[in-house]
Amino acid sequence: MEQVGNLLKKAQKYLQSAAVLLELEDFDSCASRSYFAMFYAAQAILRQSGYSTGSNHGIRSSFCALYVDSGRLPERAREAIERGAALQEIGDYGGEFLVSREEAEWVLQESEAFVNSIARLIHAQTVG
Repeated sequence: MEQVGNLLKKAQKYLQSAAVLLELEDFDSCASRSYFAMFYAAQAILRQSGYSTGSNHGIRSSFCALYVDSGRLPERAREAIERGAALQEIGDYGGEFLVSREEAEWVLQESEAFVNSIARLIHAQTVG
């Protein structure tokens, strides 16, 4: 499915952007791009599995129900996407710079692992 591939490419592009933003010490924007990398990866695997995707919260809930609760991915994936969503909200909607360097580094590292895990699952479903 071309749409699945495009969502994964977008996730990977957002990871690259997040890394640049971290280097620029724009921690709020780094957290936002890191979260959205996970969001697009989650959306990609849901589409790959034939599920329609809806709201931001709905995508996270469906993803966690289908992939974390089922044991296909570790609980760490839920923590990453949920904490990432919280940091994204703080970074995008806070009236001042609120995301710390440590939080930005954490969410970028977790989002890289998250996106890579999703890409492997999608590949396994495509090949298998």
